[in-house]
Amino acid sequence: MKMRIITALGFLLFWQNSASLENDNEFGFSYLLNCKNYDHPTTLLKLKRYLFCEYDPNVRPISSHQIANNVTMQLLPKLMEFDDWTSVMELHSWMTLMWTDSHLSWKPSDFDGINYIYVKSDDIWVPDISVYNSGDMTFDQTGIPPTTCLVFSSGSVSCVPSVKHVAKCATDFSSWPYDTHRCRINFGSWVHSGEEVNIFLDKKGFHMDGYTNNSKWDFKVIKATKVLKMYACCPNDTYPMIVYEFSISRHYGILHATYVIPAVTMMLLTLTVLWLDSRSTERMIAASVNLICHILCMSDLHWQLPHNSTNPPNILLYYRDSLALSVFALILTALLRKMQEMSIEVPYWISTTTSFVLNNRAGRFLILTESDTKLSSQGILGEDVENNSEVSKSRTKESAWRHFAAIIEWLSFFIVIFTYIIILITLVPST
Repeated sequence: MKMRIITALGFLLFWQNSASLENDNEFGFSYLLNCKNYDHPTTLLKLKRYLFCEYDPNVRPISSHQIANNVTMQLLPKLMEFDDWTSVMELHSWMTLMWTDSHLSWKPSDFDGINYIYVKSDDIWVPDISVYNSGDMTFDQTGIPPTTCLVFSSGSVSCVPSVKHVAKCATDFSSWPYDTHRCRINFGSWVHSGEEVNIFLDKKGFHMDGYTNNSKWDFKVIKATKVLKMYACCPNDTYPMIVYEFSISRHYGILHATYVIPAVTMMLLTLTVLWLDSRSTERMIAASVNLICHILCMSDLHWQLPHNSTNPPNILLYYRDSLALSVFALILTALLRKMQEMSIEVPYWISTTTSFVLNNRAGRFLILTESDTKLSSQGILGEDVENNSEVSKSRTKESAWRHFAAIIEWLSFFIVIFTYIIILITLVPST
């Protein structure tokens, strides 16, 4: 009984092996045996059978493994999108790749003079060009997207895939809205060293004729360079990398009119507040309106500015400093109005300071009003103050506070002008 079971199992195994050999002969070996039979009514199909009979797209197309595949690349940008809130640039472009495939060459005379054919990139070997500094790791950026390539009889292959590259940029919003940002995209082989796949630039490496301008950003390719990297793990190998550097500048027209012009206007309004007479109602109203405008502009600017920069924008610092000066102008106005209503005795140092300023022609020009000039002609002001009557002394005491307030007004006016000059020199972009 046991012998019968063993015999049956042996027969079953023999039958399975025989069937497997028949299948291999039908689908594999028979194809290889008939592969060299290139006769076909269509010359193009005959040529493709000749080229792809024993072709393996996973093997580098060289006659010796010691020979490198030289790949020439060029970038043709078409569209660019830049998100300044995330510092991510999306570049849509065509990438021209050219190399020589020694396994895809033929004599045109053997195939009715055919000099080139079109093939799918998935059917041939393509260089595994990858982005090393991708800004989006959610999709594979190794190799090229499926496309149609042009193969010449000499073995030269040219592919122009449509690619999308995402890069993280180094942003600096210090000069907003006149900011310019630099971005880099690093290309290189993901697997092979330079001794296997060597990458070169075609001429300058890029072409901008087909680029469509962005309404928000001005995009420029600064340069493309080839960099050779060496690592401690592989001292005998080099790893070439193609580095593209881009410049992204903001179109500032609308933002200039929305935020820069109001900033200059409010600076002039602050100076106007300090120039007006502190006793006037107009000065108090102007100071209040000036402060409210500063607060509203800073609030709106907060939502407009990106928050992903290490350095705060200079325009925000300008509004901050200008807001502080507007608060100073409002508080100073209230204090000066209160000071000029005081009836207490003037301290000696204030009286001395006022007399010193009024004895100067420039001081009299800035401080004295028409009413003060009339009083001065009667001998109430100046050096003869101590010799006047009691009435004159009373009137002098009342005007002393007003004169001292006027001195503070003009002094504050010139100090704020000087402060704004320093702010502008420090914060206005040089370019």
